[in-house]
Amino acid sequence: MATLSQQIPLPALVEMVEVIAARRALVFAKELGFDKVVMEGDSEPIINAILGDHMDYAYMGHVMQDIKFMFPSFSIISVKHIHREGNCVAHKLARRAIRSHFLVWMESIPPNVLDVYQLDLLRLQ
Repeated sequence: MATLSQQIPLPALVEMVEVIAARRALVFAKELGFDKVVMEGDSEPIINAILGDHMDYAYMGHVMQDIKFMFPSFSIISVKHIHREGNCVAHKLARRAIRSHFLVWMESIPPNVLDVYQLDLLRLQ
């Protein structure tokens, strides 16, 4: 339905990038008026923290709190851990953000991810 690729200035820890990306994905879904959301991430500790499992990451607690405050904005929200191999499209879009600061596609597939998108679809069948 929509794709966003955006550079995130690299903070000290990769975990912070994961949390900021998760927050941005929810903001994007909210901006587009989506009511049902599935959020997937390949960092199991971060996904567990978003789901409410205890994690002592005080330096990113404010971003985690923003994520949890957005949950009621959606009628259905699912948060799942997925191995990187399970979502090659997200990985390729993250790599694209290194070259391009901010790109959005609506109702289309970015040309450079079409191959991995098709592979993801085949894995679902």
